[in-house]
Amino acid sequence: MTKFTKTPILYVEVQPKLLTVPEAARYLRLNPRSVYLLAQRGAIPGTRVTGKWLFPERLLGEWLESNARRGKADSAAPADAVSRVFLAGSDDPALDLLAEILAAQPEAPMLFAARVGSVAGLEAVAAGHADVACVHLVDPDSGEYNGSGLGRYIEPRPSALVNLFHRDLGLVVPKGNPRDLASLPDLARPGLRFVNRQPGSGTRHFVDLVLSRAGVEPERVAGYDDAVSTHWAIALRVLRRKADAGVAARSVAQALDLGFVPLVRERFDMVIPKDTFFRPAVQALVEAVRSDGFREGLDRLGGYDSHQSGRVLAEVS
Repeated sequence: MTKFTKTPILYVEVQPKLLTVPEAARYLRLNPRSVYLLAQRGAIPGTRVTGKWLFPERLLGEWLESNARRGKADSAAPADAVSRVFLAGSDDPALDLLAEILAAQPEAPMLFAARVGSVAGLEAVAAGHADVACVHLVDPDSGEYNGSGLGRYIEPRPSALVNLFHRDLGLVVPKGNPRDLASLPDLARPGLRFVNRQPGSGTRHFVDLVLSRAGVEPERVAGYDDAVSTHWAIALRVLRRKADAGVAARSVAQALDLGFVPLVRERFDMVIPKDTFFRPAVQALVEAVRSDGFREGLDRLGGYDSHQSGRVLAEVS
């Protein structure tokens, strides 16, 4: 009688290969900043472990194949500017409205926004890490917004300056303005808590310019170094009584029923390199800015003027 012996079966668990951001960038043929922005938006499969993004190589391959089948990417450029727009720079609540207007268009491109401040946005465009920069930088001498000085940030990429809107910027304060604030120099009053915007942002640039002209040293403003990166964060600090004032757009004060002390009406623009301006995704973005839906949405938000929205104002070089 033949005897059969049981041969033990060895199960080997194959661990998925995990790619770092630079490795994923090489795999997808993108720059690392684009990979990081896609991951933040949940547009590519990845997970954050101890503060670092990791991407399963197999899932990235499936994502790439899926996009290729849908015609939204080719084998050489899965995140091509034909289907996606990367926007970096200054923050404004109306950018969320713009994303909604764009998404409602047929075959709309995906919009990714990094709200890193005007200067960092321009630097991202200059380095090829972003398609469009949002800016509102005031010239200290002329008082002009987004003038010829922008050229030094984006060399060597000649660009078009396209208006998004004009907006009211001012002090967001508790309802009723209990501290009776009227201007930025008032922030130096004893016992008053301020919340600032991050260095490099257009709002921080404006605050620094006004305080300097008034002879107010930053050290005299309690909370000057307490910085956040969005207008909503400013307004929420005031709403929760963690700050007495911050500088932000009128729209966030109105949305949260807070007080608002107007300081300036400023021009908020897009800087678009000429070599990307006519790409379909970028043109779709510009058309969204020109749309009636965007203008009507700005009116509902309050504190905006859309009379130049979508207009090419100048060349930047």
